[in-house]
Amino acid sequence: MDLINHSSMVLAVDAGPVEPSNVGFGSIVLLVAVAVLMAWMAYLWLNARRSVRKDEPAPNVSPPISDDELEGPKLTRILMAAVVSSAVLAGVMSVYYATESRRQANAAEKIHEKDIEEGEKWFEFFSCITCHGPAGVGGGREFTEPRSGLSTSWAAPSLNDVFYRFSEDEITELIVYGRDGTPMPANGLDGGGAMTKQEVEQVISYIRSVQITQGEVLDEVGGAIEAARSRTANGEDTINKQLDAKRAELEDINSAEARYNVIKDFSAEIEALLRSDGTCTEASANMVGYSCTEAGADIDRDGLTDQAEVGLQDYAATMYETLTQRQAGTLDIVPDPAFLAEFDWRDAFTNLDAEGNPIPDLERADTLMTSLDAADLTLSVTAERIDLFRDGVAADIAYLETALAARVWETDIAAVAADTGLSPAEADRAVALFNAYCARCHTSGYSAGVAFQSEPGSGAWGPSLLDGRAVTQFPDPGDQADFIINGSEFGKNYGLNGLGSGRMPGFGQILSTEDIELLVEFERSL
Repeated sequence: MDLINHSSMVLAVDAGPVEPSNVGFGSIVLLVAVAVLMAWMAYLWLNARRSVRKDEPAPNVSPPISDDELEGPKLTRILMAAVVSSAVLAGVMSVYYATESRRQANAAEKIHEKDIEEGEKWFEFFSCITCHGPAGVGGGREFTEPRSGLSTSWAAPSLNDVFYRFSEDEITELIVYGRDGTPMPANGLDGGGAMTKQEVEQVISYIRSVQITQGEVLDEVGGAIEAARSRTANGEDTINKQLDAKRAELEDINSAEARYNVIKDFSAEIEALLRSDGTCTEASANMVGYSCTEAGADIDRDGLTDQAEVGLQDYAATMYETLTQRQAGTLDIVPDPAFLAEFDWRDAFTNLDAEGNPIPDLERADTLMTSLDAADLTLSVTAERIDLFRDGVAADIAYLETALAARVWETDIAAVAADTGLSPAEADRAVALFNAYCARCHTSGYSAGVAFQSEPGSGAWGPSLLDGRAVTQFPDPGDQADFIINGSEFGKNYGLNGLGSGRMPGFGQILSTEDIELLVEFERSL
């Protein structure tokens, strides 16, 4: 679905004004009529059950009623009751008919509102919001790029405009079966996911409810173009930042053994400090699983002896210096808050949390030891397998350096203008439009970032457009423009021997005719 790309948005649903009751006037009248009819039938039944006087003969041996009596006042009363009953029922049914459509509409609206409410819940429960953002505004997902093995942020498309690109059936297909090779998983039961058919339908109802207006979609075209231009202009800086991070990681690996040697005995030494005679309290000893035999002085009564707090201050300072270093200074040192601990034997609450609330020193000592154990494990494993880690990061650096040298994210605007006959400004807009709306599917690695993309038009979920394939597929440029406007339909032919899969979105409701013509010119020049 352009859905990331995948399995894969949160606005509060306004309950609106209180709806009137679904029970209309016609329904009430009908109920009254039915009640009267039932009362009349009960009366007749009870009347028939009355005891027959002993002096009256049984009905089966009584003389029959005469024709004059049957066809006289008795028949008149019965026929009059039938006429009145028919008139009442006719009136009731007319009123019922007049109000039934409104009742059904109200009921359908209630069901729709419930679907939206449930869909929003499933949108969050199945982690769609993690990638596509609250209310489907778009976002990203941490992803391991398969060719390089590098971790990157995969761009997830917006869903608050997806119905301008895809039909509901196409969106359902993408939710159920996902998109292979991207963070978008198969979510539906038929695709191997966990979402039932009803849950998928409810998620789609929610997505439809957050769709922005077509005017807003058209207004976003300019922003999308500028974002694509900025991506290209900042490509070198983006890769350099990734290189800096990888080089710093390599320096950390190279220094792992030396840093491990500094802190490898700290856990045992701190434990001894907290449980030994003269430096322990019952609280500090219990924290490390021992009892305190001879407690030391604890002036601030925080569960740590004065001597232990002096020692902890020295250990914390050494850990902070050792475990946050960057030897070559290629990145700013980012302090690890786990080791930013202070201990003062005169203050029971030396440290503050992120919100500025005081932390008891005994509690801070406990978290410091937990962080130390984690760092000890990480450094020991790294030091034991330093060659393996070093080779992996070195390969990452080599990949990024190659990408930086190739600069395939850049496009020669002057060459595009010469090949297409467009002005430089038109060629620049054509390239930006392609990157903003087409490259996700037609440029390999585009969603993973500039370091991972291949040549524009190289093909991914959509076919490659290189070597004049757009011209081959669409000898008539007008047919190509129509295809971009309407997208593909499953099983329907397009162009020259093309068979639609339903995965090509239509951009006729998003882009102007002029912009689509620019796209056609650029794609035919590849």
